Amino acid sequence: MKKNTIVTTDTIAAISTAQGEGAIGIVRLSGNKAYQIFREIFSPSKPIKKYQSHRLYQGSVMNGANTSSLDQVMIAFMKAGKTYTGEEMVEIYTHGGSNVINSVLQRVLKAGARLADRGEFTRRAFLNGKMDLLQAEAVLDLIRADTDAARVQAIKQISGVLSEFISSIKKKLVQVKTNIEVLIDFPEEEASPKQLFDLKFILQAAHDEVMHVLKSYDQAKIIREGVHVVLIGRPNAGKSSLFNAIVGENRAIVTPHPGTTRDYIEEAINYKGVKLVFTDTAGIRSSEEPIEKLGMEMTRSRVEKSDIVIIVTDPSAASRYDEELSIAKEHKDNVIIAINKVDIASKDQIEQAKNAFEDYSVFPVSAKTREGVESLVQGISGPSLAPSIENAPVINRYRHKQALEHIELSLNAAINLIDQQAFPEIVAEEVDSALAGLKELTGEVTSQDILDKIFAEFCIGK
Repeated sequence: MKKNTIVTTDTIAAISTAQGEGAIGIVRLSGNKAYQIFREIFSPSKPIKKYQSHRLYQGSVMNGANTSSLDQVMIAFMKAGKTYTGEEMVEIYTHGGSNVINSVLQRVLKAGARLADRGEFTRRAFLNGKMDLLQAEAVLDLIRADTDAARVQAIKQISGVLSEFISSIKKKLVQVKTNIEVLIDFPEEEASPKQLFDLKFILQAAHDEVMHVLKSYDQAKIIREGVHVVLIGRPNAGKSSLFNAIVGENRAIVTPHPGTTRDYIEEAINYKGVKLVFTDTAGIRSSEEPIEKLGMEMTRSRVEKSDIVIIVTDPSAASRYDEELSIAKEHKDNVIIAINKVDIASKDQIEQAKNAFEDYSVFPVSAKTREGVESLVQGISGPSLAPSIENAPVINRYRHKQALEHIELSLNAAINLIDQQAFPEIVAEEVDSALAGLKELTGEVTSQDILDKIFAEFCIGK
């Protein structure tokens, strides 16, 4: 079978708990042979006249070859309909040792199931109408959530807040399209100015709502992915020491010798509900040494991908800041200056550094004593980045942003065409374009490539 091709007549199985030792392990099955496999491999601890759906039963998973027990388990059979995938499902709760749970999985596969692809359970839930594509993506967001704000945002998405918004916009556009079709079908009945104004009013309301949700992208993306912060500066400016002070452990190697950091090191912290991902990079300087050159290329690449650049300076060693100012001007909108080593620098040196960077946010710090470090981190995650968990639709993926931008352009074009008294057929084309964008968002009309890409991000077993 071709990779990522879903054959919904198959019965799939996978381990749904993390690998390694634990209290329990879960093997999950989905498909029209799930009940048949369940009856073949399971021996109840006491006679059962009739198995009921959504009930737990105690017994053993039997090794079919010699009827020996692989493990004592709890097992649940669930009839098609009220299940995660919409299909027949079985969940087997084993002891949590990796050998035990893998043995049970192999027994299930031998009985007629096949190993699930990445995200195939959720993909089947989507294909069987148990959730739309927005909700399916939110399942992955919930699994990956590492802050309270990210978890709350994912749960909102799974519950359908964004899906309901899309549905409300869709209803407005269908109403407009229906009225336009009447004008097209009965051209002899000339549309009154009020009719056209009413259509424009509905389109404008939909446009404004789309714009409002589009504005949520930057903040919602920060909640999901975090703020990416890169520390750069000259060798021995104290980047690695400051990095260690911020993340609270000695992750970066620190020595008195310039050029110690060759590769970049990344570490995330959760600061007041905001995920901050810090990257320590190689010192910026001219060098023909191949490894250092490669390190500086990687530094530049990380800077380009960052949300915030912290330029770390050593006022006790520098008299001019030409290199730092050049970088600051290039990334002015997202630059913060950390004047490091204030514990050893003189007041005049610190003032000189402050004056050099008077156009930027400046934080005097000492990586050694941790003076000013808390203020620096607070400055990064200031009020503009504070996560919002209001019960309003938000978008946090680039796919969502692209689709809504397309919808906004189509709605704006339709509004302008009505103002220009264009033919109804032309207005209808723009409304159709906006409707197509809405269907792509929820997965009503989505290419196989997009589905493959989305579900490939999932783990096997979800």
